[in-house]
Amino acid sequence: MSLRLAERQRALAKLAEILLNLRNQICKLGIPLFMAFENVGRESNGGVWTDIFIECGNVMRQQHIDAGEAWKKVIKKMGSSIPLDESDWQVLSDFWELLGKSDRENQESILEMEKENLEMLEKKAKEAMNTKGRLYRNLGVLSGAAAVILLL
Repeated sequence: MSLRLAERQRALAKLAEILLNLRNQICKLGIPLFMAFENVGRESNGGVWTDIFIECGNVMRQQHIDAGEAWKKVIKKMGSSIPLDESDWQVLSDFWELLGKSDRENQESILEMEKENLEMLEKKAKEAMNTKGRLYRNLGVLSGAAAVILLL
């Protein structure tokens, strides 16, 4: 359990980094959204998100659908590989619905707003990791000690 909390916090932090990269590619360089997704996925620092971004870019390119629909399809298929809570997924799905449906200037503000949301989720995940993680570790140690006492 403690490990999953740490993985959740790392996944949210990585996604915040990816959003900065997406913002640069979409807003500054003018790269189409599906190509930006594929580029982010191909980069070695994508972490647990690598396959999801590559697949999302492929779905957008091949099926000619927007980012929101592609995101839903890919997350339905591959989302279990990411250690996020249901509430995290809800926040993220709202964001992807907005992406790709306005001009560059609005895209930049949407990406910035989502980065702030991710920072808030990451902070909550870190707090949960510190409190619940410590509890789970202590519970494991105490369970082990209880098992030893019972065996004696």
